[in-house]
Amino acid sequence: MNFISFGEILFDVFGDSAKLGGAPLNVAAHMTKLGLDGLIISAVGDDELGRRALKEVGEIGLSTAGIKISSNPTGRADIVLVDHSADYTFNYPCAWDDVTFDSALPETVDIIYFGSLVQRSETSRRSLEKLLSSVKAKIVFFDVNIRKTFYTDDILLAGLKNATILKVNDEEIDLILKVGKADDVRALMKKYSLDMVLLTLGANGSTLYTKSGEIHQDSHVEKLVDTVGAGDSLSSGFLATLTRTNDPELALKVGGTLADFVCGQRGAIPQYDDELKARLKALGV
Repeated sequence: MNFISFGEILFDVFGDSAKLGGAPLNVAAHMTKLGLDGLIISAVGDDELGRRALKEVGEIGLSTAGIKISSNPTGRADIVLVDHSADYTFNYPCAWDDVTFDSALPETVDIIYFGSLVQRSETSRRSLEKLLSSVKAKIVFFDVNIRKTFYTDDILLAGLKNATILKVNDEEIDLILKVGKADDVRALMKKYSLDMVLLTLGANGSTLYTKSGEIHQDSHVEKLVDTVGAGDSLSSGFLATLTRTNDPELALKVGGTLADFVCGQRGAIPQYDDELKARLKALGV
């Protein structure tokens, strides 16, 4: 097994349209599309959206074995686009506030992915702690997702201490530096033994900080539709390529290519078209 992705499954609701999403699912879905084998640990409700989620997850080719059926309703994020950027309203409590798992997990995987949002509930937070203490991973990827007030300094600090790679955007980095009591990204890496920091910069692309230097990838979005799931696709392309090649520069390039494509589509997990497949193939994916 290549990866375990832990966290929320929800539906991104645009008016009358509901599309399957949630950062951990988006990342798992794209890594699956890119040929990796993995598992998502999450929860959905015993309701119409929950049944739809299980069906669509299965259609992606991703196992549903780690998805719990909760007595809480399936998660949803009602989205309003402001200048093409998404503003989210989450239901609470919902199924992903109730993530637990009983089945045996592999002793080792290549990647464990988790974020901050799912940790708003103690139940899900304790389950994540159990996962991180029982499964060893070459890459532990902490994706900071600051949403509303659904985080604490302790959650962010625990993520920094457990991660080997931190992903954060340009609106979150100052908060992370403040919480981590570090003057800059380099100081943060040293203090928390991070191998890399992936900093996303919106329309200005992304910068990867490694122990040996910095790598920048510009954004090349031809026609912006929305940014929902763009960062998740960046993470997926980056992680899938890094675990296969151990080449950070190529990994960032693949992640950026996938993110550019997703920005031109509606929803976080669009079908890959022939042009994208050709671009990925040219990069060796």
